[in-house]
Amino acid sequence: MSRRGMTFVELTILVALVLLIVAIGVPAYLQNRTREHAATCGMTLEVIHAASRQYAEDQGHFPPSLEALVPDYLTKVPACPSGGAYALGTSEGRPPTCSVPTHTLETRKDPP
Repeated sequence: MSRRGMTFVELTILVALVLLIVAIGVPAYLQNRTREHAATCGMTLEVIHAASRQYAEDQGHFPPSLEALVPDYLTKVPACPSGGAYALGTSEGRPPTCSVPTHTLETRKDPP
C-alpha cells in the first residue's frame, strides 16, 4: 500500500481556506470585542453615576473625585476595559464620562 501525500494544489486550496476563515473571523472577533468593551464601560459608568448620587444624598454634595467614592460607595476606582479614563460629571448631577468617545451610558444597552 503506497502512502500518498498532499499535492501542491491540495495544499494551496487548504491554505486558501484557512486564510479565508481567518479573514472573516478576526474582524468579527475584534468588532465583537470592541462592542463588549463599550457595553462593559457603559455599565461601569452607570455604577459610578449611582455611587455619585448616593454620595451626594449622604454627604449633601457631589464627590470631588472618583477616589472619594472608595471604599464606601465603590470597592475600588474603576478602570475602562479599553484603557480610557473615567471622569465625574462636570457639574452636580451630570453623569460621569469616559475618555473613549464611543463609551457612554447609552452604549450599555443592547442593540435592537
